[in-house]
Amino acid sequence: MWNTSFVLPSLMVLALLLVYYFARPRLPNRINRAFLVLIIAETATIATDVLASEADNYYQSLPAVLVSLLNMLYFAVYIARSLAFFRLTLVLLKIGARTPLWKKAIVYFVFAASEIIVLSSPATGAVYTVDSAGYHPGPLYGVLAVCSFFYLLTGTALLLLRRNSLRRSVLINAVGYHIILIAGNVVRILLPQYLVMQVFSLLAILVIFLAFENPDLYITDRGPAFNTRAFTDWLEDPQHRKENRILGFAIRNYNDERSMYGGVQMDQGLGLIITYLVKQFPQCLIFYLRGGNFAIAGAKDADWEGIRREILSRFEHAWKAESVDLYLNVTYVEIGLPGRSASSDRIVNTLIYALDEAGESRDIEQTLMPEEDLAEIDRQIEIKRWLDIAIESDMVEVFLQPIVDSRTCRIVAAEALARLRDKDGRMIPPGLFIPVAEKNGYINLLGEQVLRKVCAFIRDYRMNEAGLQWINVNLSPIQCMHSDLPHRFSSVLQEYGVQASQIHLEITEEAMINYAKQERQIEKLLDYGFQICLDDYGSGFSNLHQVKKFSFSNIKLDMKIVWDYIRDRDALLPALIQAFKQLGFSITAEGVETKEMADAMAGIRCDYLQGYYFSKPLPMDAFAARYLHGNG
Repeated sequence: MWNTSFVLPSLMVLALLLVYYFARPRLPNRINRAFLVLIIAETATIATDVLASEADNYYQSLPAVLVSLLNMLYFAVYIARSLAFFRLTLVLLKIGARTPLWKKAIVYFVFAASEIIVLSSPATGAVYTVDSAGYHPGPLYGVLAVCSFFYLLTGTALLLLRRNSLRRSVLINAVGYHIILIAGNVVRILLPQYLVMQVFSLLAILVIFLAFENPDLYITDRGPAFNTRAFTDWLEDPQHRKENRILGFAIRNYNDERSMYGGVQMDQGLGLIITYLVKQFPQCLIFYLRGGNFAIAGAKDADWEGIRREILSRFEHAWKAESVDLYLNVTYVEIGLPGRSASSDRIVNTLIYALDEAGESRDIEQTLMPEEDLAEIDRQIEIKRWLDIAIESDMVEVFLQPIVDSRTCRIVAAEALARLRDKDGRMIPPGLFIPVAEKNGYINLLGEQVLRKVCAFIRDYRMNEAGLQWINVNLSPIQCMHSDLPHRFSSVLQEYGVQASQIHLEITEEAMINYAKQERQIEKLLDYGFQICLDDYGSGFSNLHQVKKFSFSNIKLDMKIVWDYIRDRDALLPALIQAFKQLGFSITAEGVETKEMADAMAGIRCDYLQGYYFSKPLPMDAFAARYLHGNG
């Protein structure tokens, strides 16, 4: 009666899939549990289908009760499989505990009603009957198709309704396996004697496995630990956040260590670390989050202090790669998981950001409380994103603030200041985006973009003809570390036809910490014709002896020194300025906000003045309109 030639190969393929699936580490998240229920239901469906079909084929030699029970069991698990596919779809859509009760009632009413009809069939003959002539479909046999199509069509409708909230790959694969199952049900109705439905079900499960549940999607290539994607998916389950804690740790100065030991050796070291963690803490989940960052997840009541001590103790010894012993140090970040208020992506970004910061920190241990710190870290991530967009799209703005001659109070120069806006057009303070640019490697592109816009301004407005002699452009300490900086800057000036004497480069005192490196850079910049200013003098990093070693053309006094002098006019600042004058430096006073301050700074022989008393920084067009037409 039944042709089972399609079923046995399907069972063999499913068996191979199960062996591979259970042989690999599995992430204990909602979709994993839903998939596990599905493959159990699929295995039971195929097995009972074979048994019931063979019983129907050889009904004469078997007790009628046994044949009836096997058919009942097959139909029962067939309906359960339909529900299992639907529940997995709900997990993909992140529909769960918050679903209204009435919606859940509809879903389970269809399942319960169908199962009741099936389980009562041995007595009622509703779905099938077994008599002396063998197996016969009953009047309500179509309940199987009704149940299947209800779940498949409902699932497809939900996917399409929520398509904008799903990743494209998730939507395509989820709709794909629904189409496969719908096609299988149609073929089952048209060719009832062939047991082909199991082939379609197996194809749908293979799509689900490859797209969502392949263990290799969640395992890092560094070793038997889970990756960042796995960490994000694991955090999707609110129960995990409620019951677990996270201990993150970072290899300190990871990029420097990788450069020193080499990529191959460092990758071997990461593999050794991961293997150690998985073996040493089997009760925990181990995640490798890239860049030398790790996360360990475990129960709240675990011995976290003991885990920290154990890891710290192990890192006191070398990790023996094939050709080198790796001596590495770590720093910790402990994270208390928030509830539903924060998305999993937000938590992961927070932890990775905190670990990156910790990896560059001198502290051995730090503690992060996301409920308090998420907003600040979100802001940092948002700044990084807008900085990336601004640099890529040439959207970094340049404002100019005038520098005036202290004797005539006429504008002679200007300082160029980088400005960045967020998505709402609001200014992001330089104190926020400049450190982000330095940390993430954007500072060189940012600085070069500012220089290009300054050069274009000098060319387009013929500033020398308007009495503007030069424009100051700031250099960060990170920029100063690049040996090709003088050549790149000189190339930009040549491109725009600007003279090096029209650009004065400001270097902060912080850049002078690495004296030998900066001395070579300044000499190269001077050789190209640039003039160098020392910015923010008095902020704490240099002294008069150090300043003497550099060929600065100008010293800019930090505004705090200026303000301190206005409050308490002692002899220290005038004497310092006199010493600078004897060394051949000109002096600029920053932070001048009143006429009294301007007169005081001019009185102690400052050459130039800069501050809000004269003007706030202005967009280039506004600056040109105000100062370059008649030198107002």
